[in-house]
Amino acid sequence: MRIFGLLLIVVLITLAAVLYLQREDATSSFEAVRAIATDLREEGAAGRRFDPELAARMASSMQLLVDHPEAIADHTDELTTIAATAASWAEAAPSPSVALTVAAALRAAAGELRAARTSAASASLSSAQRHLDRARAALAGEPIGTSPVDAVRDRLENLQSGQQERAQELEDEMNR
Repeated sequence: MRIFGLLLIVVLITLAAVLYLQREDATSSFEAVRAIATDLREEGAAGRRFDPELAARMASSMQLLVDHPEAIADHTDELTTIAATAASWAEAAPSPSVALTVAAALRAAAGELRAARTSAASASLSSAQRHLDRARAALAGEPIGTSPVDAVRDRLENLQSGQQERAQELEDEMNR
């Protein structure tokens, strides 16, 4: 009986040690992801304080363009301004945060709408709608973009949007 009791105590101590080490590993992994998200910044972008009211107005104006794609070509300058504003918000936003999620989603939606301006491609419009839905959900307080993994996704999406904007600008220059 004593051996069984001693064996049970050893197993419980071992189990406690394993659980402690797994928790420490998970904590250090989250900290590493958070550090990566913080380091994923766009070169040359100046940060600006996030304005949720302006973000909501931007989302509303882009929703009108999703609903009426024939008007997109007349609003490319507005979309460029929205993308630049969202880029500055993303630069100043902490990782993770609602501001980062909204900024990345608005910038991506503006890029998709700019891409749809010539053909009103349904894939670009659907993608823009998804980004706008995500931005509005984050603005409404839904728990979107609150984990370090979400922050990495948002930072990568923001960097990708920047690359797409540069490609669209080059394409526009070639077509002039």
